[in-house]
Amino acid sequence: MLSFFLMGAVWVPLIGSLFCLLFPRKVREGWSVGIVGLSFVFLFFLTGSVMQGKSLQVDILSLKEGYFALSFFADGISLTFALIFSFVGLVSLIYSLSYMRKEENHKEYYFMTCLMIASLIGVSFSKNLVLFYIFWEIAALTTWRLVGFYREERIVWIADKTFLMTFLGSSFMLMGFILLYVQAGSLDLIQLKGATFSNINLALSLIFLGIIAKSAILPLHTWLSDAHPVAPSPMSAILSGVEVEVGLLGFLRIFVWMAGISWDWILTLAVVSSLIGAGAALVEKDIKRIIAYSTVSQVGYILLGFALLTRAGVLAGLLYFIVHAIAKAALFLGAGVVERKYETRDITKLGGLMKTSPVFGIGFLFSAFSIAGFPPFGGFYAKLMVIMEAVKEGQFWVATIAIATAVLTMLYLFRLFNGIFMGKEVPAKSAFAGRLMIGCVIFLGIISLGIGIFIAQVLGLPGIAAAEMFK
Repeated sequence: MLSFFLMGAVWVPLIGSLFCLLFPRKVREGWSVGIVGLSFVFLFFLTGSVMQGKSLQVDILSLKEGYFALSFFADGISLTFALIFSFVGLVSLIYSLSYMRKEENHKEYYFMTCLMIASLIGVSFSKNLVLFYIFWEIAALTTWRLVGFYREERIVWIADKTFLMTFLGSSFMLMGFILLYVQAGSLDLIQLKGATFSNINLALSLIFLGIIAKSAILPLHTWLSDAHPVAPSPMSAILSGVEVEVGLLGFLRIFVWMAGISWDWILTLAVVSSLIGAGAALVEKDIKRIIAYSTVSQVGYILLGFALLTRAGVLAGLLYFIVHAIAKAALFLGAGVVERKYETRDITKLGGLMKTSPVFGIGFLFSAFSIAGFPPFGGFYAKLMVIMEAVKEGQFWVATIAIATAVLTMLYLFRLFNGIFMGKEVPAKSAFAGRLMIGCVIFLGIISLGIGIFIAQVLGLPGIAAAEMFK
């Protein structure tokens, strides 16, 4: 039965996305939410077994040469990521029911969004690295189409840039997989975990290029800040909330879990990327660009936790991945509400929204607090754990920069909230009243607070995943 749930979580949204091209508009909307919601339920049913420390493998097809197998496995790591991918995707689709109602290319949007969510879940559970790469590239293709959704010449150029930069990185990653196969004769992750390599550093270096391109880490981060302003807001929520973080899953699975390797310069790259992203967010005026640079910064924080190569560091990184995915999705969905209401994203031309939409403002503020690391929100515990673990490992200067980045994060998020919600009230340019959209933002804001209040329960599955890393 557990095998059925695992396969259902992957194949239901993957195959179900094709029907989005066939169904009429009203059926398509409910169908999209239904298949992703069902996938999330299937994932939830796997939680009990994984929480007991059990892993699940499903092998459907395997080639004798050992380089490809249609095989999946579920453990704490994969399930943590898959649950968040499907949850954020589900909320974004519900938000889309209102946001995308009057848009053209409606059919393509729901097809591509469901396919993206399915591919991210597929990456999470892939046992074979070629299968991992296939799902990885499907996610890149759907990102390209959704970033270029509005079809204007400049937007299409940005979408092409997004695809080319991530594809370049993934091409290097594929070369790294080939080198692993040459040395080990297999691309099965479980077999590679116990393999002996004569020289693994070159392969891992190539794979790392794919990881930083996908995760928008310095210096391959420039596509993200261009992509967000032109993409639909629910797409932005998925892009920053989960799509860029699939690269972190790759780092965790291949570097930490499989090879048990991390280099000191990765710590440097992570913390510098985090600092520069925060600095860029502090000077931007466009809401989406501010939040996009925030993603560059916070992804660096998560990578820092993973790259410490300790159980506590991995746990902190996983917790912050959960916190960031949910809260950042809320901020982008909130940006969509503001843009529809005021027809601008310039924070210097906004203000006073707290007076007319106080509940919406509180939901947005809760998410900002979580990312900023205010107690009792989940981000506070995650950032504190990362900094304390860096100090424990003797990385004092890394911890110092991480603290400075946290201060900058508070400043740019305060500036963002102040620009939108405080000060003199600016008249709305639209009678827009997207209650469903606002409800999604409030819901994610409450979840952001709940993570901090119920931190012990939230740490259950990530704790299992962190323990599995160092068996």
